[in-house]
Amino acid sequence: MFIKVLIFSLYIDDVIMALRNSGYRIFVSNIFTGCILYADDIILLSCSFYGLQNMVSICAAYGACWDIKFNSVRSQCISFGNCQPSTFTVTLNESPIQWTHKLKYLDGFFNQNCTVDYSNSVQNFYGNFILSALGHNRNKISAVHLVKSYCIPSLLY
Repeated sequence: MFIKVLIFSLYIDDVIMALRNSGYRIFVSNIFTGCILYADDIILLSCSFYGLQNMVSICAAYGACWDIKFNSVRSQCISFGNCQPSTFTVTLNESPIQWTHKLKYLDGFFNQNCTVDYSNSVQNFYGNFILSALGHNRNKISAVHLVKSYCIPSLLY
């Protein structure tokens, strides 16, 4: 598993560098935050619609070069705050990307009004806890092991 993660990290590092060097980026303090990756999920953050389109185009060009297929149907755009994208269309390989009011990333929902909803994570944690640790005929050592193995990872995911 570690080798796969390492190879993917090396493979995707060039697109991160291209995004960082593009000029269409966001920094928090001195840390580049315009591109957030977890496994094969990528979030692009930009201060403008124009910058976002350019970042998507950088990813598309990188994908064309390295045989990575970014899917415009599975991609979504969201605008936080009061800025509404009424006339701006972001395209990926000449296909429009849908605008949404609520975006799911990992196990949380990011809402257009700048709130985050992790209630599914908490529900999964308690559901796994009840089923695994408090089920019929469980002893305390088994319950602790099951909580550490199943509940905590689902909460932290």
